[in-house]
Amino acid sequence: MPDPDQAAPNPQAVALLSELSHCLQRIVIISGRDTDFLVSRLALPQALFIGNHGLEERDGGASHVVPEAQPYLERLARASQAVEALPQARAPGITIERKRATVSVHFRQAGEPSAAGAALRPALQEIAGREQLQLQPGRLVWEFRPPIDVDKGAVLRRLVAAMQPAGVIYLGDDRTDAAAFSALKRITGSRTVAVGVRSPEVPDEVFVDSDLMVEGVAGVTQFLAQLLDVCANA
Repeated sequence: MPDPDQAAPNPQAVALLSELSHCLQRIVIISGRDTDFLVSRLALPQALFIGNHGLEERDGGASHVVPEAQPYLERLARASQAVEALPQARAPGITIERKRATVSVHFRQAGEPSAAGAALRPALQEIAGREQLQLQPGRLVWEFRPPIDVDKGAVLRRLVAAMQPAGVIYLGDDRTDAAAFSALKRITGSRTVAVGVRSPEVPDEVFVDSDLMVEGVAGVTQFLAQLLDVCANA
């Protein structure tokens, strides 16, 4: 997707999730996006939305940044301004996305994405060090994050402890999902299934802790349809 703001979910997958919300304990969307963005794109009123990889949350009402991340919001704003001033960030195909609790620098649309990402890295690392932020790689993106121990794995552990579900099914397609796959392996008291979604943009080692793999969006919708059949016949 050339413009991150124009990203849209697969309608069939959303419809399947809506149906599944009637037979599963809870649908939880854990994403690197802001929760406001997620709610605007996903018509899932019963879902719990976790944005910015666990740094913010929305459950029916307004979104809020977790208390641990709030002291870093000014640093993130300064980092965003510093990135915008970089000559490398003005190259064609580079997009800066300022989120509520993170800053993403996308290079997907650069002429040579891998080279563009490598060229950005030294300057971004310098900014991250100056502002005492973490710089993490994603799916053709660099992301500035608060240096706190919150990721998708930590989110899963917290949710499982609070909800005590009989089972957890998790689907992920990005580098940041590796923490969730790893966390699932260590969760006790609930049956877990980690589903990796393969794409050419993410290396295979990200999915080392996955229980099974599906191919892209088509594989996700097929998996959700099969899960709905299981729920309907349970």
